[in-house]
Amino acid sequence: MRRASVVLAIAALAALGIAACGGDDDDDGGGDTAAAPATTVPAAGGSTVDISTPPGSDLAYEQKDVTAKAGNVTIDFDNQQSTQHDVKVEDSAGMELGGTDLISSSTATATIDLQPGSYTFFCSVPGHREAGMEGTLTAN
Repeated sequence: MRRASVVLAIAALAALGIAACGGDDDDDGGGDTAAAPATTVPAAGGSTVDISTPPGSDLAYEQKDVTAKAGNVTIDFDNQQSTQHDVKVEDSAGMELGGTDLISSSTATATIDLQPGSYTFFCSVPGHREAGMEGTLTAN
């Protein structure tokens, strides 16, 4: 009789342990469900512009003029050269608004909030802008 009581107690504890591992502890009335993926709501306006360097060693961007929607503008920069370059953006007063990291043989991305207008993009490495690494970004 004592052995039956011990077996019954062990079975009850095991059943309790299994019940504690599962189940639904929210009050939504449903069973366990996987969490829904987070959704990012894009800011109003904005777009993505692609800027790249040509292969080789020319101090140049392949694009001289790019256009974007005003708002959060993402710059996708593809530096195809082993020389380090970046893309910085400044307003008409010469104030730098943001830009990508300095990279070589790689890609980088930056997002800048732009009002409608004309901006200059350029490489901030000394001498590169003066050699021709600049262009116009128009946000409308």
